[in-house]
Amino acid sequence: MNALGRNHRGIGTRTALAALAGAAVVTAGAVAFGGASAAVGPAPAPIVQAAQASCLTDGAGLCTVTHGLGRVPEVIVVSANTPGQFNGFMLNTVQGSFTATTFQVRAMFSQTTPKTFGQIWFSYAAYATATAPTTPATTTPTTPSMTPTPATTSQAAS
Repeated sequence: MNALGRNHRGIGTRTALAALAGAAVVTAGAVAFGGASAAVGPAPAPIVQAAQASCLTDGAGLCTVTHGLGRVPEVIVVSANTPGQFNGFMLNTVQGSFTATTFQVRAMFSQTTPKTFGQIWFSYAAYATATAPTTPATTTPTTPSMTPTPATTSQAAS
C-alpha cells in the first residue's frame, strides 16, 4: 500500500488489461481490413485531371479555366482554396460551359451577389469518359433456310 492507500499491484493489472484490449482492437482491425477487396470502377477507367488554379473574375463573377483533358468533361468538382481573409464566397461550375479545353466557374458572395473583379484560388478535378476500345463488328452466322417440298401422297387402288 502507498501513502494514499492504493495498491500498486492494481495499476500493473490495469495497464496489462489496457494493453491486451489495445492488442485485441488492432487484431480485429487487421482482420476487418485484411479481407477487403480492391476497388472496382468503370471500364475503361475515366480520364482524370486534378489541379489548382486561380483567376480574376469578371463583372458576373465568372472566369474561364483551361484544362488538359482533350475532350469535354462529364463532371468537374471545384473547391475554393483561398487565404482566410478572402474566402467568403461560394464557387460552382457553370452548367453548359464545359468544352474540350475549357470550363467556367462562378464565384458568388450570396445567391444573388457575384464576386466581381476579384482574385479566386481553387482546386478542381475534371472527369471525362475514356474512349472505349474499338471492337470489330461481329456477325452472327445465319442458317440456310430450307423450303419444304410439298409432300405427295399416293393412294393405293384397292
